[in-house]
Amino acid sequence: MGTIYLVLSLCVLQVHSMALKGPVLTRYQPCGLGVIYFDKITDMLWRAEINLELYQNLGEVEIIIVYEKEMALFGVSHNSTVFINNDSHNFTFIPNEGVPDKYHIYTSIKENTTASVPIVKSFTLNRIVMCNDFLKAADTISSLDATQPDDTEYRHTCGRRSLSHTELNYVRTESVQAGDWPWHVAILIKKPFTDLANYHCGGNVISTMAILTAGHCVLLTNGKLREATSIVIEAGVTNLRDVDQIGRQTRFAERIILHPGYSEDQATSDLAIVVVNKLRYTEYVQPICVWGPVYDKTELFGKQAVITGFGTTEQNLQSDTLRSTNTMVQNDTICNAFAPDLYPKLLNEFTFCAGFGPNAGINPRNGDSGGGLFIPTKQADHKVSWFLRGILSKCGHRTVDKFCDPKYYVIYTDVGPHYGWIYHNAGLIFSSNIMS
Repeated sequence: MGTIYLVLSLCVLQVHSMALKGPVLTRYQPCGLGVIYFDKITDMLWRAEINLELYQNLGEVEIIIVYEKEMALFGVSHNSTVFINNDSHNFTFIPNEGVPDKYHIYTSIKENTTASVPIVKSFTLNRIVMCNDFLKAADTISSLDATQPDDTEYRHTCGRRSLSHTELNYVRTESVQAGDWPWHVAILIKKPFTDLANYHCGGNVISTMAILTAGHCVLLTNGKLREATSIVIEAGVTNLRDVDQIGRQTRFAERIILHPGYSEDQATSDLAIVVVNKLRYTEYVQPICVWGPVYDKTELFGKQAVITGFGTTEQNLQSDTLRSTNTMVQNDTICNAFAPDLYPKLLNEFTFCAGFGPNAGINPRNGDSGGGLFIPTKQADHKVSWFLRGILSKCGHRTVDKFCDPKYYVIYTDVGPHYGWIYHNAGLIFSSNIMS
């Protein structure tokens, strides 16, 4: 096996992948909460956003944040009463003119360095403690095991990461750390009659036995299904060349299930499941939740999401490291107007388009097919779970080289309408995941 690992790492195809433009976005979410996060605005300044519209019928609000380090406060978004205690470690914010939908706090760490993060020791909303050191300590890999004593099937909490990778997210960067996106896998194709394998597509862990990817990723150029023995899955990996990367799990495909509605020309059912035996859930390999069943995609329009993939940099230099960036789901009308000769043929109730537009330069490209579009969603325990809503299917291009143009929006197969098919073939127990 050691020899195969070595060859896999040295023979990855050069593919043109994510085009990224702009500074790295660093986001800190205390305890992985959905109600509060901090974005790094400059080397010294952080902006906290508290999304109070997640909670209905709040007549008033009191926000208490206790920081690990001494902090400097530069301002808040709304007229407020502010109390600062304990040598600028404890801050209380009380908006004076009703409860805003979103409340912003501008702050920095005194004696700051560019690597500093405004670590929150505790966060309290209306006298309810949502995050503290005790809750952080309880958030472990073992806590994601949801199996009860009388369960006959193993149950696991999806869309969560271990604590060391819960609070910090990095996007628009090549600095993805092992475990940041533990559901993303690399799909490699073995060359016939050799142990060589080349990087081919992305995929998503949805169960210990199932990788969800794009249907076209498992087909030969003549349209026939690939032999399962030709597919290699690399999970828990952020650097394809690092054969000794901690957390890496290599699995060989045992079976390929192509969606029965697959069409080469459409993105409607561009889905396939690669069956493997058998992934272990660790802090580096975790399943993503699948959104559905749902057929209405209009609620997606305007939502921000995260996409990941392997490939070259925007300078077309080969990179075998996992990259991530944020994107936005667009209304069909925006994409149709941008390229009326392309998008009306691809967009329907089973597909959607995403991207920031022609001037952003942030999009996946060739080689990122099969990767997922992930949406963070607040759960009943106030924390965020990541949900898979789309599988990258098609892109636009103007040139004859067929490389995806990052100025175009990209087309995703919506997994919501296919939720039942996905769960049935992934060995999961069907239950509704519709988000309110």
